Amino acid sequence: MIIVVNNSKWSFGIIISIIIISFGIFLISFSYDIATEPQTLYTVYLDGKNIGNILSKDSFESYVNGKEEELKNKYNVDTVFTPKGVEIKKNFTYSNDISSDEEVYNKIISNKNFTVKGYEIKVTNRDDKDDNTVLYVLSKETFDESVEDTIKAFVDNEQYEKFVTGTQEEIKDLGSIIENIDIAEEVSYKETLIPTDKKIFTDSDELSKYLLYGSLEDQETYIVKAEDTIESIANSHKLNVQEFLIANPSFTSANNLLYENQEVNVGLIDPLISVVVDIHSVADEERNYDTEIQYDSTQYIGYQEVIRDGENGLYKVTRKSQYVNGQLISATISNSTEIKPAVNRIIVKGKKYAPNVADLSYWAWPTDRPYTITSYFQYRWGSFHNAIDIYVGYGSPIYAANNGVVEKIGTGCTPGYLGCNGRQGNYILINHNAGGYYTIYMHMRDIYVTSGQTVARGQKIGTMGNTGEVYPVPSSYNPYGGTHLHFGVRIGSSYINPLSLY
Repeated sequence: MIIVVNNSKWSFGIIISIIIISFGIFLISFSYDIATEPQTLYTVYLDGKNIGNILSKDSFESYVNGKEEELKNKYNVDTVFTPKGVEIKKNFTYSNDISSDEEVYNKIISNKNFTVKGYEIKVTNRDDKDDNTVLYVLSKETFDESVEDTIKAFVDNEQYEKFVTGTQEEIKDLGSIIENIDIAEEVSYKETLIPTDKKIFTDSDELSKYLLYGSLEDQETYIVKAEDTIESIANSHKLNVQEFLIANPSFTSANNLLYENQEVNVGLIDPLISVVVDIHSVADEERNYDTEIQYDSTQYIGYQEVIRDGENGLYKVTRKSQYVNGQLISATISNSTEIKPAVNRIIVKGKKYAPNVADLSYWAWPTDRPYTITSYFQYRWGSFHNAIDIYVGYGSPIYAANNGVVEKIGTGCTPGYLGCNGRQGNYILINHNAGGYYTIYMHMRDIYVTSGQTVARGQKIGTMGNTGEVYPVPSSYNPYGGTHLHFGVRIGSSYINPLSLY
């Protein structure tokens, strides 16, 4: 038998009590999250995502500006703006879910940077639209000033100012003027809010450096040494002189003097913009003369004589020139007028073949006649004179004594005891390629042959002079003092009396 005790009365009461208590808790909770009256709140969205409600838009923006005081000081602006993607929308709601200004601010800066009002400047290659550079500035004036500074790096400042002010003088005879200055790239401006994590240029000098070098890094410098010139420094650092002058605007010419331990810039210029300058110029220009060569069959190969000196001509030339970043790109001659014609130089050269081996049966006398032998092959003043000295006159011809090859020459001497090449002065040594014979000709004024040249017997090889050690020593009172030809002959290394050949 099963006995059932009926407690349903008590169980039902407990259940009802639990329901009543739970409902009361729900009401209390609901009354906490839901206002009894709707209120105005501002919902902040970041890229469409709700990141919190705030009581006042003005209060939040004021809080942001206070927190971003450092950015305001850095960029010298009155207002810092919330990042792109941040929206603040006004809502009417019963919700009491409100975040503090600080909480919402921290959520924003953990994802994005705040912004300042400025300009996005895009510099685009006109031929390749994908080749562009984007710059950010607070004002267009900063960029414009930097562009002007960059232009002045490539254009003479005085000439530029005259071009800008329209005060260039008209070319009446000779001179040059700037016809146009332009930037090759396409430049566009757009006012925008710039994220503060971007490089924002506020200083025109800094931006000028960036436009000129394509970098904000410190450029390489060089300490000048005593032997340096502007050209040598430029070449050793892969610059041309014009680029060096651009990098060092205190210099105006390659001929400017440097001083030891001076510091100069040698950074490689890599402009972000191309400064195009069109120049109209009229100038007198020399036209170099040409050389006409005539051949004389009676003279030996190696003979050469100038029978008419050349003179440069003069032309008035009008040019249209275009420079890009200081480098000449094109120069069209629009007019050319001859002022003085050029006079061609005429040179006569020998075409007669001469063997390089001497005929030992006959030797030519090395000077004109009449002549005077002033010293013989004998002792003189306590030492042996191993040649003969022949006098005819200063500048008189000297001839090769026989066929042979010029083995050695010494040149560049000035008259007098201390002339170069020691005692010999200007001299020629001829190897006659027969019997070991050599002849030597010393103290010459002019030399008309070159080392390795074949010469013929009787060929004019130079003129008589007084270079090297001679007596009397030439002076302003006696400029031709000591003139003579020292004529020596040797077989192998042993000298013989030259007169034995005749």
